[in-house]
Amino acid sequence: MLPLPKSSASSAVVGRKLSVLGSSSSKLTLPKDVVLLQLALLILHGERLTHARLHDEFGLERRTAVRYLADLRRAGLPIAVVKEGRDNVYALHHLRSKLTLEAVDVSPTVAKSLSLLVVAAALLPKNLGVREAVDRTVRQALRVRGLRIAGELRRLEDAVMVLENDAKDYTGREDVFEAVFDAVLEGRLLTIDYVSPRRGAEQRRIYPATIGLYRGGLYVLGVEPGVAPRRARWWALERFDDVPLVVPGATALSAGDRQQAIRAARARWGPAAPLLPRDSEQGALIDDDVTVVTLHFSARAAPFVRARPWHSAVDMESWDDGGVRVSLRLEGESFMLESWLLSWGAEVQVLRPAAMAKRLADEQERAARQHRAASAAFSRLLDDGEGGEGGEGGDSSGGPPG
Repeated sequence: MLPLPKSSASSAVVGRKLSVLGSSSSKLTLPKDVVLLQLALLILHGERLTHARLHDEFGLERRTAVRYLADLRRAGLPIAVVKEGRDNVYALHHLRSKLTLEAVDVSPTVAKSLSLLVVAAALLPKNLGVREAVDRTVRQALRVRGLRIAGELRRLEDAVMVLENDAKDYTGREDVFEAVFDAVLEGRLLTIDYVSPRRGAEQRRIYPATIGLYRGGLYVLGVEPGVAPRRARWWALERFDDVPLVVPGATALSAGDRQQAIRAARARWGPAAPLLPRDSEQGALIDDDVTVVTLHFSARAAPFVRARPWHSAVDMESWDDGGVRVSLRLEGESFMLESWLLSWGAEVQVLRPAAMAKRLADEQERAARQHRAASAAFSRLLDDGEGGEGGEGGDSSGGPPG
């Protein structure tokens, strides 16, 4: 259950003054925007709103009240919803409300760095409201410096254009994101309905440690009860089949376990899964999943390799042929790294481990054979078509090629 802020005496007085016009005993029916303003002010002053109170003071039926409160949440008001018996209690979210900055003095140099934050936020799915939240926070931080810095920020924003944004569509999953985000902040244990491509639909329990962004997709780093935190794995947000539920009475995830899970995840490549312990020749379990990978990039690829952000544990060295030699200590499965290396084609060679070099070489040879065979088959198909009536492409009637 989310702890809610206690109402102070002054907020109670404010609440009574605000809600007197909306009382169900009054004959006056207030416009929706006025009621929304009153509800927002009550919540911002720490009031706890129940459906009984919303009906008595504002004359709102349950469905109307739910709709009004949803409007406030979409507008950016951090409202927590907690079950108390059979009723819902609505109040200001005590953690999210602390995320708002009032006014922080920053230099023009810092303002340029903050502008990159706005650009990064633009890459996230728009319906999650991340860009608006970042934009609002940055501009509040610049308030003391005046309009000149705010104008500079907008100019810098416009100087950056996103050429490719492969962000996934999370329309309709705002409640899922919100429930996971709350659990991250509070260390809560969640029950999730997850649809895995391999295992199908399944129900699992996880402690969300953080939320990650990888190639336009959102992933939840989940620590499963009874599993070592460093073996936490990523869960794709789009595969959550329903809004996760908090497990009542469960112990919160400790800060130490959370940091251990995050450190281990950073040592992997993207949202790669951890490796399972393997059997040794003596039958004992070996629990070491660190792999040292050494790569050699060509002179043509070297400028691009030097410019990209790399893995958390990487050594880079210029080579005599103008290329770059890269070594990294990788934890977890290597499938995503190997997929990325294949995109470089002949511009990269895997020097170690030998098993990875063999897998990539076999895959590239198989791809080369398929490309050649498919191209030759398609050329023969075109040649056969050119031999039909009506010349190239088939007969003169406009039908399909022969």
